[in-house]
Amino acid sequence: MHNTKRTSGQGMVEFALVLPILLLLVIGALDLGRAFYMKVVMENAAREGAYYMVYNPDEGKAGGFTLAKAETQIEAEESGYTILSEDIEVVCMQGGAVDNTCPSGSTVIVTVRTELDLVIDVFFEDQPELVSDARMLIP
Repeated sequence: MHNTKRTSGQGMVEFALVLPILLLLVIGALDLGRAFYMKVVMENAAREGAYYMVYNPDEGKAGGFTLAKAETQIEAEESGYTILSEDIEVVCMQGGAVDNTCPSGSTVIVTVRTELDLVIDVFFEDQPELVSDARMLIP
């Protein structure tokens, strides 16, 4: 009987030693899942901004960039994330050069950047940055 008391205490000590590692793995998995979801949201939002420029080419020449940014923000907010306007870049490319008049045949590129706010930031000096972009041809 005297040995049973010693072994029951041993299990608690082992659990206390393993618990921090277990919590680190669980929280890390949650962070990874959240990062993956945020990346998907950003890709969808960038795609929505590019769609706007493609389907509204006349507005792309004037205030369309601002409206494309707004569409990008709306798409992200519908998925539960807020993307600031300054984190969205809209540019038109024609033959490898920037041409923000967005003529027919040019490519619109919507880029979304955001810092990933991790629960486990022990391993990072700075917050990691996620970047997504969508490229579409303007008809």
